Amino acid sequence: MLHENLDPFENLSTRATQLVYWENPTHSGALLAIGLSFLIYTANYSLFNTFCALATTLIGVNWIYVMGRKQLQALINQKPVNPHEHLLVNKPWYIEREDAEKYLDTTIEAVNFVLLKVQRIVLVDDPMGTIKYVFMFYVLWTLGTWINPRTLFGIGLILSFATPIAYQKNQELVDEKLYQANKFLRSYLDRGLVIVKQHTGGVFEKAKSFAVTKGLVNDDKDVTQNTKKEE
Repeated sequence: MLHENLDPFENLSTRATQLVYWENPTHSGALLAIGLSFLIYTANYSLFNTFCALATTLIGVNWIYVMGRKQLQALINQKPVNPHEHLLVNKPWYIEREDAEKYLDTTIEAVNFVLLKVQRIVLVDDPMGTIKYVFMFYVLWTLGTWINPRTLFGIGLILSFATPIAYQKNQELVDEKLYQANKFLRSYLDRGLVIVKQHTGGVFEKAKSFAVTKGLVNDDKDVTQNTKKEE
């Protein structure tokens, strides 16, 4: 069992849950509108070109403003002073070491949490949890071959805000269908395992015996005996 640590995304998850369940319609609607607007904008314009255009415009306009103020001060026989002097002297832009260390610690905790989660998935610590991710990535892989990633992300964004509230309103019906699907899937897998055993003869049992001998899996008999002893 891999080491567990505290979830640094707990507060973020709570906030995301509030947004997708439309607990505050104004915030949820604004975030959805911003997300869709961003996707539409980036589909037509380059973020790099947009950044360069904004930087050119803002810095250029500010240069004209500063030089104009200095020229005006010189004309009225005043010492030319940068109108932003108080910011340059009293409020320079830099990162405090204490703040940087705090953010660095938070970042490391978040990265470690994600790495542990990835290990649990890849190393099959929870078989059902791993197969869910396999299915999810397969669906995304398949959809990605048909749909543009930006369009796919837009659909995902809309579904993220539509699905939870729809589930909340139809929870009983959805839970019943999910239970039936899960039951069908388990029976299908069990039947497949039985068929594999029948067609492979003693290979399955030999492989299981080898795995038990090497300590790769636990023997069902030992597990049963230990359970009885504990009882």
